[in-house]
Amino acid sequence: MNLESHQAAVEFAPRIISIAKRERQICQASKAAEAAFERIAGTATGGVAVHSELQDRVFSIFRWYFLSAFCTRLLTDAEHRLEHQTLQVSVDIFSAVKMVLTEREIERSMALVSVERTSPTVVRANDIGSRGHTVGWVAAGLHEKGRDFPDEIQHALAGALAASARIN
Repeated sequence: MNLESHQAAVEFAPRIISIAKRERQICQASKAAEAAFERIAGTATGGVAVHSELQDRVFSIFRWYFLSAFCTRLLTDAEHRLEHQTLQVSVDIFSAVKMVLTEREIERSMALVSVERTSPTVVRANDIGSRGHTVGWVAAGLHEKGRDFPDEIQHALAGALAASARIN
């Protein structure tokens, strides 16, 4: 049943794949997302830690959105990043991200994303960090096609960190 329209859902029977195959897909998505983010982070930071609390906030939010979007694209047949997902697919995506981030990093990122936006600085930092979703989605599409990341993707995190440094 569609919970929004209260009508019976009319869909074809879902694909049935083995649990082992799905677990393998989740592991592959996780490893690919981690490698892609490390590549982008390496370009952005050059191995140097972020400088301010605001940049750390943007980095954490960007990373959370990037990994989530990257794994979403690899684990679904979605053509658009706003397509609806089943609960199981959401759990699979969270599992893939959880393979990359620690429990503490996940909790922190989720708290930063869902915090009440009480100041213009927090709103702007969260908006800058949320660019990670688009970057992750595009990067995953390029990864699926076996293409290299263009400069816009390679330097997206660097641009976000630079923008966050200008907020203050």
